[in-house]
Amino acid sequence: MRVFPRIIFVAILAFSAFLQADAQTTGKKKFVRPGTEEAKKEEEKANAPSKWGFGINLGNIGFAGNAVNIGLDPNVAYRITDAFAAGFMLKMNYYNAKYQTTSGNLTYTAFDWGPTLFARVKPLLKMEDATPFMQGIFFQGEYERSYVSREQIDAFGNVQISDDGKKILTEVTLEHYLYVGAGLSSGYPFSSFISFHYNLLDKPELSRLPFTYRIGFTWNY
Repeated sequence: MRVFPRIIFVAILAFSAFLQADAQTTGKKKFVRPGTEEAKKEEEKANAPSKWGFGINLGNIGFAGNAVNIGLDPNVAYRITDAFAAGFMLKMNYYNAKYQTTSGNLTYTAFDWGPTLFARVKPLLKMEDATPFMQGIFFQGEYERSYVSREQIDAFGNVQISDDGKKILTEVTLEHYLYVGAGLSSGYPFSSFISFHYNLLDKPELSRLPFTYRIGFTWNY
């Protein structure tokens, strides 16, 4: 009869040891012995800077006659490598124009917007003996799906007005842009930049010019 209690006691000890080992291997946080190479890698990974970056661009600024055009583009990017990042940009454009019509002076205001995918590379970032100026050179490609709002124009080039004569009618068009460009940025992780871009899908009937420039600020890319 004394053997049975001993078996129960040994079984309890074995079960307790199993639970302790399972908690160490299947818990939310992996146990890493301090001072080992694996522990150093885990610490470096925990202290590594974030690969996510943010920015804002100011561009498409133009004044032509009685028209004003201003663009503002917030964006977010992910650094795939130190020199290469890809991300998403939301292009927003404010357009304002004034007209003298038979109904009096009318003001037309519109907001364009376009979701955009982009990629940026700094080919000289890691080059030996490269100056800060050279390290800041970048090339950028973009694809934009733009929804452009402009005044309705008839076949004779006249602006179309509502029946009550108080409003200029709007026409929304979908346009596609494929930009290639280059620019220069300074500093890291906070950086200012200026860049120039050209639309490869330019057509004479598009409402925007094929060339555009931007100034802006980025953080962490």
